[in-house]
Amino acid sequence: MDNRDSEFLKRIQATFRVEAEEHIKSFSSGLIELEKTQTKEDITVIIETMFREVHSLKGAARSIGQKEIESICQPLESLFSALKRHENTLNQATYDLFYKSVEVLSKLVSA
Repeated sequence: MDNRDSEFLKRIQATFRVEAEEHIKSFSSGLIELEKTQTKEDITVIIETMFREVHSLKGAARSIGQKEIESICQPLESLFSALKRHENTLNQATYDLFYKSVEVLSKLVSA
């Protein structure tokens, strides 16, 4: 790999990091809103937004070979799909999983 390729790779990774941090921040904010929200309509909108954030983060991670991030996003995406289809419900264990996921994803992105 020559110097130009190395610089290009560094720029791509920096761009990914910024984008990933934005997705994680939106996911985290959505989580806080979700805990405060009571109406089914608002919950549905927040879940859809969080699903899209996780889906976008997974795609960005896949595009630059960040398998660990992708492997965390995939089950989160599946859980949001189940929530959207009302096949799963929000409970303390679900919130704990979401918060732990935010923590782990944040660490992986900043590493």
